[in-house]
Amino acid sequence: MHAADIQCHLKKAGITQSEIARRLGISATTVTYVVAGKSTSRRVATAISEATGLSLDALWPGRYPTTTPDAP
Repeated sequence: MHAADIQCHLKKAGITQSEIARRLGISATTVTYVVAGKSTSRRVATAISEATGLSLDALWPGRYPTTTPDAP
């Protein structure tokens, strides 16, 4: 998904990137970079996913693979 689409979903959810940054105790720039795909952070991405109600894969296809424990 493009950064502008993610920003629209955040706006529809009534939350800003700055608010996500405040909640996580990080800079707004970090959130902006994750939204734009310039850096990765599962913690930030998960916060955005929870705020928008969209899965990580819907927001950033293939960027945050689901991890499963190794089978015995």
